Amino acid sequence: MGEEFVKQHIVPQAYLNRFAFEDENKREKVIGVRLSSQNNKKVNFFTNSVKSVGYINNYYDTLQKEDKKHWEHYFDENFDTLCGKPLDNIISTITLSTLNVQVINTEAKSILSRIILSQSFRVPAYLDNQMEKSISMIDSYKTEAIKQNPNLPIDKQELIKQITFDDDMRKDIILSSVLNKEHFHKYCNKLEQKTWIVYFNNIRNKLPYVTSDNPVLFCNHKGIPTKIDNIGLASDELVIFYPLTPSILIGIYSPDAYLGLLKQYDGNRFNINEEKFIININLKIMSQSYKHSFLPKPLFQMVKDIK
Repeated sequence: MGEEFVKQHIVPQAYLNRFAFEDENKREKVIGVRLSSQNNKKVNFFTNSVKSVGYINNYYDTLQKEDKKHWEHYFDENFDTLCGKPLDNIISTITLSTLNVQVINTEAKSILSRIILSQSFRVPAYLDNQMEKSISMIDSYKTEAIKQNPNLPIDKQELIKQITFDDDMRKDIILSSVLNKEHFHKYCNKLEQKTWIVYFNNIRNKLPYVTSDNPVLFCNHKGIPTKIDNIGLASDELVIFYPLTPSILIGIYSPDAYLGLLKQYDGNRFNINEEKFIININLKIMSQSYKHSFLPKPLFQMVKDIK
C-alpha cells in the first residue's frame, strides 16, 4: 500500500469546491484551471477534479514530530473543516441578505479570520520565503550571542558557529511559531478589529470572481499587492481581499480607512456591478498564484471559446 497524505493541498479542497462546476462530458464536478509558467509566457487552460490540483507532494512533512504528517493533519482538523458547514452558514447569510445590512457578525469574523490567516501561512509565498529568511536570521542570532558574551572561550564560540538547522527543522520552527495557539489568536484578533466589507458580485454569471492556490490578496492602501510579512497585520495601510465564492469577495480595511467613513459599514454587503473592479481583483489574485488559478464556469467557457 502506498503512503497516505502525500498530496498535501496548499488550499483546502472544501474551499475550491465552491468554484467548481458540473462537466457534462466527464459527468462529475470539475474546476477550471489556468496553469502558467513561471515567466507567464506559456499559459494552459484545462479542467480537472479538485483533488488533482492545488497540492504539493509532502509539503508539510517534518521529521521533527512523532507523526511526520503532523502539520497536514493540523491544517485539516483546525482550519480546513471551517471551509465546510461553518463557511456554508456565512455564505448563506450573505447570499440571502438584503442590501446594506450587516451580514458579517463577530462570530463570522472569528471563523473567517482563522480561514484567511491559516491560508496565508500555509502557502509557498509565505512559508518558502520564511524558510529562506530564517537562514540569515539564525546566523545573526549566533553572531549576536557571541558578541554578547565576549569572554566566551574560543572553543565555545566555535561550537555556536557550527550550530545548524536544516530545512526540516526550520520548517517545523516556523509553523510551530505562527500556528502557536496564543500567537495565532492574537493575529486573528487583529483582523477581527478591522472593518469588513462584503462585495457581492451581481454580474457573477458574466464575470465571476476567480481564486487561486494563493487566494488571499494583501495590498497597501494604494491597492498595490504586497506580502503579509512586508506590511504587518496591524498596519493601517493594509487591505485584504479574499474570494469566498464566484459571487462573494471579502474586503478587510483599517477602521481609519477613508478618514474612518468606511467603519460605519462594517460587516455590510454591497452589490457590485463594476467590471473594472472585478477584473482588477481577479488579475491580482491570478498573478500571485503559485501554480494554479481557478476560473468558474462563465470565465472558463469564455476562454475556451476564444481558444
